[in-house]
Amino acid sequence: MQKGVLSVLLVLLSSAAYAQDTVSVSYSEETDTLVKQRFLDRYENVFMTKVPTRHMFKIGLSQYYQAKVFALSDDRTINSTSLHLGYEFKFLPAFSIALSGHIPYYDLRTPFRESFQNTVLDAQLRWFMSMRSRIRKGKSANNFSGNYLAVFYNMPSTMQDDPRIGLKLGFQRRFLNFGFMDFAIALQQGTPFFHYGAFYNWDLSTQASFGLAFGDWKKAAIGPLCDVFLCDEHLSNQWKIRLPELTLGRYMVRIRTAIAFEQKIGTSPFSVNFQLNADHSDGFNDIRNPESVARFRYVMSRSKEKAVSLSVQPRYYFLSKMQKLRGRGGHGFSGPYTGINTAYMYYKGNHRFFGYTIDHIDRETNSIQAGPLLGYQLRVFRHGYVDCNTSYNFKEYLGNTETDFGFTTNITVGLVF
Repeated sequence: MQKGVLSVLLVLLSSAAYAQDTVSVSYSEETDTLVKQRFLDRYENVFMTKVPTRHMFKIGLSQYYQAKVFALSDDRTINSTSLHLGYEFKFLPAFSIALSGHIPYYDLRTPFRESFQNTVLDAQLRWFMSMRSRIRKGKSANNFSGNYLAVFYNMPSTMQDDPRIGLKLGFQRRFLNFGFMDFAIALQQGTPFFHYGAFYNWDLSTQASFGLAFGDWKKAAIGPLCDVFLCDEHLSNQWKIRLPELTLGRYMVRIRTAIAFEQKIGTSPFSVNFQLNADHSDGFNDIRNPESVARFRYVMSRSKEKAVSLSVQPRYYFLSKMQKLRGRGGHGFSGPYTGINTAYMYYKGNHRFFGYTIDHIDRETNSIQAGPLLGYQLRVFRHGYVDCNTSYNFKEYLGNTETDFGFTTNITVGLVF
């Protein structure tokens, strides 16, 4: 019996060994049937770097293009903002001519003719420094999205203000199909053609503009906008730093900037925005006539001023729930909002006048204001933002019975973290 069992086991083992030896393995190659695809870069898709363009009309807002500089105590311009109307023509791949008009905005009580009289006409010859090399490398088409160096001439529409000439270093970007943005630093002379000397009356100033653009380009597919505006990311708070308004010169030194922090309340569409504004101005500017002469509403003064304001704005992003239901975001800080604007402001200034019975005025005020708020904010990629809002406020000066009503508008472009 044992011999029989051993015989069976030997037969099975020998069969298994034979079976392993007879197994054959073969290899083969098959041609890949997938066609190579080019994935569209998000940067070029947003800023239209691959879309050829030779003509571009612009309408939007510009900052710091004013012919007149107003005192901080009576700042008639809203964040130095003007209506921008422009046209740019590309006559060579690396060169363009940009023409524009900048009509300042004052307030509802100021006649429109005063805004029109203070319009600034601007002409620029722009050299897009890296455009040719980018075109050769296939990174760009012949268009207006690039970094540039420009020679410019500014002509105010009134004879009381001097023209300006200078150099400008900046960057311009097309934004999606119908947008543009432009930011530059200008080295400019207030008395052109070196009338008083080559080194007289120069200053350094920031300039910015953004808005809608129309031209000869073909409409391109822009892809998912939430990749641009970060509306799908679950953001709970953000720090914001406004790009500063900066003027450094012999007759004017002005710095205006702001920092803000916005905190979302849970996962709701509500948030609270805290913003601190700091302004400093030292130089010649226009101020409301202290002698109340109807013929001259504003006079020139030599002013030293500083102003600080802290605003707290409860905000409600009223399209957030709808965006979530449609699967189009609503988790971040991009979109229209409404709320309440509350602010405390401190101002201190000294104004010296020339040729008037009043020699100088010292003023120090503390005020509070509050009113309904309406605005629109966009996160652009990971570290950019635009925030525009307006509110109609009741304003009360602390320590006296003076009160006022009026609009307050803020247009801020900057970095976010």
